[in-house]
Amino acid sequence: MNMGKKLLVIIVVLSFIIVGSMSYVSNSLNILNPSTGVFRSADGTNFTSGNFIVPGLENEVNITVDTSGMAHITAKNNHDLFYAQGYYSACQRLFQMELQATVAAGNLSNFVGKSGLQSDYTMRLIGLSRDAYNLERDLKANYTGYFNYIKWYTEGVDAYINNTNSVSTHLGFHLLGIKPFRWTVFDSLVWQEYMSWSLATGSTNVLQSDLFVNSLGFANYSEIWPYYPYYTENITMIPGSGTVNGFNLSEQGISPSYLWKQDFFQEWATGISTNLLSNLSKLIKDSCDNISDPYNLPGSHLTGSPIGSNSWVITSSHSSDSDPMMANDPHLPLLAPSLWIEFQLKDPGFNITGWGLAGLPGILIGHTKNTSFGLTTPEGNSANDYVEFLKGDSYLYNGTYIPMKSCSYTQAGIDYKIYMTNNGPLIGRTGNIGISMNWDASSPSTDLIAEILLDQASNYSQMLNALKYWGPAPPQNFALVSLHHAGYITAGGYPLIRETLPDGKTLKVVGSVSLLNGSNPQYRENGYVPFNYLPQAVNPSRGYMFAPNQPTVGKNYPFPFIGSYWSTGGRAETIDHYLQNHSKMDISNMMALQSNVTDYWASQFNPIILKAISGMKSMNSSEEEAYSLLLSWNYSFYEPMKNPTVYQYVTAAFYNITYDKVLKEKGIYNYTPCVYINTAIFMAKNDPTSSWFNGNFTLTMQKAFVMAIAFMDSKLGGENNWDWGNIHKLEIASLTGISSLGIGPMPIWGGRHTVSVGSIPRLLEYPLPCVSIGSSLRTIARPGSGTFFGVFPGGPSENILSHWFDNQLPKWLNHQYYPMQGLPVEVRITYEP
Repeated sequence: MNMGKKLLVIIVVLSFIIVGSMSYVSNSLNILNPSTGVFRSADGTNFTSGNFIVPGLENEVNITVDTSGMAHITAKNNHDLFYAQGYYSACQRLFQMELQATVAAGNLSNFVGKSGLQSDYTMRLIGLSRDAYNLERDLKANYTGYFNYIKWYTEGVDAYINNTNSVSTHLGFHLLGIKPFRWTVFDSLVWQEYMSWSLATGSTNVLQSDLFVNSLGFANYSEIWPYYPYYTENITMIPGSGTVNGFNLSEQGISPSYLWKQDFFQEWATGISTNLLSNLSKLIKDSCDNISDPYNLPGSHLTGSPIGSNSWVITSSHSSDSDPMMANDPHLPLLAPSLWIEFQLKDPGFNITGWGLAGLPGILIGHTKNTSFGLTTPEGNSANDYVEFLKGDSYLYNGTYIPMKSCSYTQAGIDYKIYMTNNGPLIGRTGNIGISMNWDASSPSTDLIAEILLDQASNYSQMLNALKYWGPAPPQNFALVSLHHAGYITAGGYPLIRETLPDGKTLKVVGSVSLLNGSNPQYRENGYVPFNYLPQAVNPSRGYMFAPNQPTVGKNYPFPFIGSYWSTGGRAETIDHYLQNHSKMDISNMMALQSNVTDYWASQFNPIILKAISGMKSMNSSEEEAYSLLLSWNYSFYEPMKNPTVYQYVTAAFYNITYDKVLKEKGIYNYTPCVYINTAIFMAKNDPTSSWFNGNFTLTMQKAFVMAIAFMDSKLGGENNWDWGNIHKLEIASLTGISSLGIGPMPIWGGRHTVSVGSIPRLLEYPLPCVSIGSSLRTIARPGSGTFFGVFPGGPSENILSHWFDNQLPKWLNHQYYPMQGLPVEVRITYEP
């Protein structure tokens, strides 16, 4: 960051304090103190080499920081390694870590007053604190050795707090007028619970599905939201029909074609009559609102952009030099500072390089000398919702009313109580009917044990065995590469429901698409998918696999994903086509694919649009120019291009007068995900006279085209202002909530379905919301040749006045990478006991 920006930041901060724009900032002007205030924070604009006393260490620890900002920590034992990681993490990210833990624990109102109460209520209702306490007890009692790694890390964080004047070096504490609290194991674990919640599938999805069916019926639901999104059946993560380790649906005497035609909203599948369900829409909306965090950190709001990710693996046979390879870029909220912090951790038992989550020990995405691993979200249910029949403070189960458990809270002078049935917390209630949520993380999740074992793995089998500890929450698609093997496994706990089909056959399915009867034991979760039958494959004959949130496995899978909310598959289509056409992949191909900004669905929908509007009787000059741009488009989304802007607004106008119009009329627009573009493509081809299209797709698309171009002329002016970068901007938000302390807005490449993603809503608006979720890091690994690259949109420090705040951003913006080994050393630090 240049000096002009540094001065601007200080001026902005002082302006906020003086005019009182932030109601939660202390009225004290201590921030102006030249020795302890914001100017003291400015001192830390670069890391400093030197020796530092760190109480609690057993031996000396050496840290080098290379020119990318990665810290390489070398210790003589595991205690000192994780202690030093905690200390160093706090040195760079203490305010971020404490804010994250505060939000996750439901304590935000303690700092910002009543404006934080809704967030606190949501966090406590979901039960993150309760789950974190249970997890801590379980780890301490049953996994003492692994618990120590977490304890050592947290002790290192706490040592930093006690050993330094951390208020004077972390701007956030100045802004809030607070001091850091003592960091404990609970604080790390409650943040793990929050991250698990942000990646959970099923909780709100089930409620959204029921609202849709209540409003528009199952026939419309099955056309708009088929169990497998249109055109995705042949691009599953696991190649083939769904057989895993020799087991499938057919082996159980059940035809996949029969099963996937069933209506799993019916009473036989849920235990809830359609008549009762149809009367619960208001309760369902209230329940959605209750578990939607208004502070949006780091998950997306119910109606916000979905979180996704990309990954793919290349086997020896598909690699140019016969070395397996992996690419991964998790799509998470882009924050300043980043959710991630980059390390190499080295001692006699560890040598792992990659990214960990700030506030948690170890490396979650990274590589050892011989292995590499990454992850994406699989989008199968890890939570299910239940209708509860209530009488006062009791719930009905198996014919008997049982007293609910409860927790009482007082925050900001307001008292409230949270009730729990045997299924989980009551997230909504109207009279004697309630809705409860059963989420995997209510059982202790030993994810950190799996992570520590992954960090020590030296071959494929060890990585696979490590993942037996992952979960139950959140299930994740793990991409695994070793010297000779490449594969995937969806690790974690998929809750099973025993169903009796209309033909009398029984089977276990993953989750539900609708509310279940909480009073009937038949619909309670019945264990998890056995580890050996989790979706998994290694070294597929085609030479590659990929997992950008598309359907995980085929329709003959032995435990059908009834509760599944997979992505459109657009990124999967692009990746699949690229890998098919590049039979000998090398590192440059991997980078090119990761930076790809073409939209597969646009290549399918745009010709349909052109065919519809080509029949218009006349066009004005702006319409002719827009038509010409669509006609000549190569489906790329770069900032200087005008073509994607036309496509964005034409599709937005089309949705405005079709899908969105109907959903708004039914009162569920804010509670329903945006209808997938592949659904629009399928219906345009196969149901062009649908009532969703006002009976005539062609005329409706022509109307949308005229509407879109008129809107562009009105809001953007002439075609010279139609550049994609003019309407499509990136903003990396500051954790403080002060826009001036974030990064952007700035023009950015990409679109909703491009591999290098830049998702924005499909709205007929200007300005449009900024891109706020994207590639939170990019990594490419080829262990066989010791080749590893990575980059993320930020830097190691949370100090906005520091060079290290956003030093990697320029390379990230330009789809460039840092080698993750061999860079020159910038800073040398020694921690002494």
